[in-house]
Amino acid sequence: MLDSLIVIGLATVGLGTIHEADGVQERSFWLRNVGTDSVMLRQGYTSCGCTTISFAQGCRLAPDDSTRVDLHFNPRGKGGDFLEQGTIVYGEGRKRVTMGLEGTCISSEESLLRQFPIRLSDSLRLSANRFDLGIMHVGERKERGVVVLHRNEGDRQERIPISFAITPDMPKGLQHVPVTLTIKDLKAIVVLDVVVR
Repeated sequence: MLDSLIVIGLATVGLGTIHEADGVQERSFWLRNVGTDSVMLRQGYTSCGCTTISFAQGCRLAPDDSTRVDLHFNPRGKGGDFLEQGTIVYGEGRKRVTMGLEGTCISSEESLLRQFPIRLSDSLRLSANRFDLGIMHVGERKERGVVVLHRNEGDRQERIPISFAITPDMPKGLQHVPVTLTIKDLKAIVVLDVVVR
């Protein structure tokens, strides 16, 4: 006795570069029962609310039968690289088979301004200029990343890591630590809020 579903063809489809304004992207996948027993498609779920999955839930596939599964990806507010997946749970043992959509999404102007609200210049914007590090103890280290949007380079995004450690000489209590970043000869101040214990 064997129950097994496989994706016919590619399990992850590359959408390439899409624009947020293009709207919902849909791709179809085909699942085939390569086992010796029939299997029931029990449920489906996705990796993100931006993705939905459509299939014949409750359908029973005989050996060698196939069925179609559609994944719908809504790129609204999803600028940058993405990999979103849909999973079907099937059979008595609740096995899983997963399909995916990947690519790069170019955000609309409105979304870009929401994602990068801090303006350094006409060509440079930041995702944030303040980070809450929570409670930290002496010797502890945390890292956060500021994402820089280079408008004059095709809206290229670059992550700049900020590493911070608590040293024995730091005062206890709430601290607002300024960190200076230099980006293309421009200085930006990022504030790290931390409670030192």
